[in-house]
Amino acid sequence: MDCDINLDGEIDRDEFVKFIEQITAETFNVVSQGLIISLIVAPTVAIATKKATEGVLGVGKVVQKLPTSIYASLVTLAVVWVNSDSS
Repeated sequence: MDCDINLDGEIDRDEFVKFIEQITAETFNVVSQGLIISLIVAPTVAIATKKATEGVLGVGKVVQKLPTSIYASLVTLAVVWVNSDSS
């Protein structure tokens, strides 16, 4: 184990603290990246692609009727759902 510094097969208090700090930092990075994608990138992409999808036959009329805020929310939820399934 990486955190067992003295290699005695047991983790003492200092080794445990190091382990928690390491795993917390890694988790924070993963969560931060997920939030950035879900809350910033996805709505921006949704708004940018809404106009492009308005010209698609069959889908275009539905997209035109949806307010941009609802369309962006739906795309964001889809991105969050796909990200949670792939994790």
